[in-house]
Amino acid sequence: MSAREELDAHLTDAVVSDYVDGTVDAATRADAERHLASCASCRSAVDKTRTVVTTAQRERASVTAPPELWPMVAASTIHLAAMRRQVLASLRGVLIAGAIALVAATAVVTWKVARWSAARDVPAAIVGVNSSGPGPGRHAGHAGHPTAPEPPRAPAAPRP
Repeated sequence: MSAREELDAHLTDAVVSDYVDGTVDAATRADAERHLASCASCRSAVDKTRTVVTTAQRERASVTAPPELWPMVAASTIHLAAMRRQVLASLRGVLIAGAIALVAATAVVTWKVARWSAARDVPAAIVGVNSSGPGPGRHAGHAGHPTAPEPPRAPAAPRP
């Protein structure tokens, strides 16, 4: 970019803000001052930015918090961690008892399922099926077995 093009290019908002704040390096400051000497638009932008900064600094006032506010702030921030630890400590016994109950219930259910599964897999000879009886796999209670109960009969109609 030629020197003439640099003079024609306006300063960006970031450069104007940094120039007013005094945070630009020496080379950028020199370029900005050279441009400001010939550009009324950028001088106006710098003046407006300085006015805004001056007004903000003048209007900034420290606000004093009321004295009764501090205990509420302290209670909600400083003591929060201690309160959380106390709540967890008070629940420790309940949590341990719940964990023990959960382990015991799981053990009981597992034991019952294991017993039920083992009872289904027992051979017919252990269950007491008589191989000389009515047929393989039949036992009392099946239809056709000599000791099978009679099926229920329909009720008789009432007599007049």
